[in-house]
Amino acid sequence: MIKIQDVVRDIVLGDEDFLSALTHGYANLSAYAKKIQSRVEKSAKKKVGIPGIVVALSRECKNRAYTHPLLQDIKINKLATQSPLSELVYEKNPQLLSQLTAIYSSLTLKTDDFFTITFSTNEITVICSDTIRMVIEKKMKRTPILLQNDLASISIFLDPKYYYMPNITFSLLRRIAQKRIPLAETITTRSEIIFVFNKKYLGEIVHMFS
Repeated sequence: MIKIQDVVRDIVLGDEDFLSALTHGYANLSAYAKKIQSRVEKSAKKKVGIPGIVVALSRECKNRAYTHPLLQDIKINKLATQSPLSELVYEKNPQLLSQLTAIYSSLTLKTDDFFTITFSTNEITVICSDTIRMVIEKKMKRTPILLQNDLASISIFLDPKYYYMPNITFSLLRRIAQKRIPLAETITTRSEIIFVFNKKYLGEIVHMFS
């Protein structure tokens, strides 16, 4: 038997706007109950009255007071920034893969250089320090389908324990999304999350994570 509480909980967890209002105690439960009544009945496969949904929402409100179930409380160990960076995007094909592999093998990278390659289904994306970008442009025999300069990155160093926890990247990314700052790339490792963006946002993003 499907419980109304479980159905309501699933709906609430999928609605971040209402979840935020519920968490902070200013949600209109009756209005929201009317809004989701048809979804609750469809999932529960039976008629469900508004009062019953309001009761379920009230229980969720008590359970989640002053906590946001989608956000993690994250301790940042260290921040590091790099600029200027560039992004080069190429069409993915065997010839270009071979050229980039040869260029990478010939590079002499310094410890403070930034270099990452992403192979997607149709494209090859390179994000790198400007000094490396100039080498790639000189040696590549193909013009990139996208060349974006004036980028910067922020590296967020975390305790490796966070690697096994849900919503870590989301919790950090949400801060940037709330400021409507576009990202060129998000890169994650076991103990580091890197955001790449236009360098004009560098000061603002450093401030939000400091």
